[in-house]
Amino acid sequence: MSLVGALTPLGKAAPKYWMRSAVAYTVAGCVSAASVGALLGLIGQWLASATALDCVVPLALILAAREWGLIHFRLPECNRQTKKGWANEFGFAMASAMWGLHIGLGFATRITYGGFLVLVAMAIAVGQPAYGAVLLLMYWVGRTMPVWLVPELIWQGQAAEELPSAILASRDIYRRLVGLALLWSAGVATLISLHTPSAWIFKLIGGLR
Repeated sequence: MSLVGALTPLGKAAPKYWMRSAVAYTVAGCVSAASVGALLGLIGQWLASATALDCVVPLALILAAREWGLIHFRLPECNRQTKKGWANEFGFAMASAMWGLHIGLGFATRITYGGFLVLVAMAIAVGQPAYGAVLLLMYWVGRTMPVWLVPELIWQGQAAEELPSAILASRDIYRRLVGLALLWSAGVATLISLHTPSAWIFKLIGGLR
């Protein structure tokens, strides 16, 4: 939901300006997210641990339990947000690119849900830069979807800052869905570690190079 409240009003008031800002935000984040993913893949390649995938499964299960409220702990994170004041200093289009680069790094801002950490662990465990880059790139594209879709929603609020909280009114439901996604990730990691679908998965990854 990053910066939805800041960018969405432009979709109604200045559609062309909003388009430039949304594109800049998305593309810049794609660059930083893919770069981080490739770096994680290189780290995994350097570690070359045969048991790395086995660590992904318990991590996903623990984080799923956290999302469902069964256990409670803080995620390791950089407890800060990107600077919305950049819009006043650099204009919305340039600030949007800066926001995208910053948030796309993943580790540079707050981590609200545990799914991101599982993706990080998976990128390291597989140990292939192409896989890591694509994995985090797709994650970033998913994060940008609210920015692109919310202008089409009917929203009666006045202040832009109210929009994210209005969308996340069902936060508990969302957290449950995140928990289910984490269980799915645990299942995928288990299958890969057992080498059941690994042949065609790694063949696909190799084709991306």
